[in-house]
Amino acid sequence: MKDNGIKISGLSLKLNGKRILSDISFDVAPGEFFCVIGRNGAGKSTLLKCICGIIGGYEGEINICGRHAAGLSARGRSRLVAYVPQGSPSDIPYTVRDFLEMSRYPWRGVSSDADDAREIAEAMDMTGITAFSDRRLSSLSGGERQKVMIASAIAQRTDAILMDEPTTYLDYAHQMETMDMMSRVNSFRSVSMIIVTHDINLATELAGRVAAMSDGRMEWVGPPSGLFEATRLNGIFGVPFRRYVADAPGGRQILAPERAVS
Repeated sequence: MKDNGIKISGLSLKLNGKRILSDISFDVAPGEFFCVIGRNGAGKSTLLKCICGIIGGYEGEINICGRHAAGLSARGRSRLVAYVPQGSPSDIPYTVRDFLEMSRYPWRGVSSDADDAREIAEAMDMTGITAFSDRRLSSLSGGERQKVMIASAIAQRTDAILMDEPTTYLDYAHQMETMDMMSRVNSFRSVSMIIVTHDINLATELAGRVAAMSDGRMEWVGPPSGLFEATRLNGIFGVPFRRYVADAPGGRQILAPERAVS
């Protein structure tokens, strides 16, 4: 059976003499939706950049789809894992279709033009961007550009997708659209997903498991229900949290920081 998961063992990293990541170990099962939470500077984004190959020089081992990442070429790694960075540049001088065509570069010489066209069309359909495929990215809103970034990762046709704060800077409507897109991709293609987010409620709603980082360390990994334990988030974020029950059918539980009362 093909191993489409991700395994991290003893990952540590120093940059400019400063310890950024310390002995991180965890695994993401094939098709799993995995979220990483933590305060600013915890090392979440750096972790993703190590996995996708933007940052090297780490200690420990990263395995992607049964392959040692250290032995992969940039192109080889790009056939296994796609990366959606935080935010989306507004000055990219390409049309949406041109941008998605570039995402097929790792498969050049392997896939046919027809294969590439099919993957691009499917990615645009899944993210709802077909209508503006001939527009330049610079003419799109922030929410539209974020859809294009996700579509690019989908068109890359990898077994794993990493996303760094995919709902940051988006209004509520675009946040909901983005969450729905991520769920569809995860469900329809059984893609392993690692999502870095500050949105704790997004993590509890979508993730199969959640990891909490603090000061470059993995402090906890477990089911989303574990975040509702009284002191769990207090220790991770350094502020008290309260659990609320939504006044709606099903009574969804929501977590929010609690303002201290003097």
